[in-house]
Amino acid sequence: MSRIPPRSRNELEHAEAEYKKRLETEEKLGRKEGMAQAYGNLGTIYLTVGHLDQAEEMFKKSLEMEASLNDKAGMASDYGYLGSIYQMRSDLEQAEDMYKKCLEINQDLSRKEGMATAYGKLGEIYYARRDLDQAEDMFKKSLEIEEVLDNKGAVATACGFLGDICRIRNQFDQAEEMYKKGLALFEAIGSEHMIEIMRTMLTNLKNRKNRG
Repeated sequence: MSRIPPRSRNELEHAEAEYKKRLETEEKLGRKEGMAQAYGNLGTIYLTVGHLDQAEEMFKKSLEMEASLNDKAGMASDYGYLGSIYQMRSDLEQAEDMYKKCLEINQDLSRKEGMATAYGKLGEIYYARRDLDQAEDMFKKSLEIEEVLDNKGAVATACGFLGDICRIRNQFDQAEEMYKKGLALFEAIGSEHMIEIMRTMLTNLKNRKNRG
């Protein structure tokens, strides 16, 4: 399913109207696949503009359609988006449940990219809870797959979280190694905001090490 939303507000409003029109047509024709896609695209638009309740409703309707069609890949996508919504609301328990369902389907389908993303999102949930052992396990699993896929941005993000985990454990040398690896990758893809964050983390880490 194509779920890449337009960027400008005008484009979003136009796309929303088009998807609503398409949904109405698909409903009249009783085409569940088209309905599911329209619901999903509307959900992505609402998520983009921060209308979480509407986004949740759309993804749940999409999920219902996908389940009736036994479209496992579509279901995994819906579970992932619902996980993001619950995570944004700080409802970590529901987010974890959604990401686990997303992961399970991606594992069944051997979809490496989906697995890596789900591992990373679960890592964020466990990190937020300061369940560092589980977070570390998830980020390492995500990192392993993302490196094979050569997804530099995702590898860098995982390195940043693993650096944070090492720092919290006072494992400063390991933290420095992870931050430097993350920094190099963010520099390679030109992510200025994340470059600044990694440099700040390395500076703070150096100051902490110097304080003993």
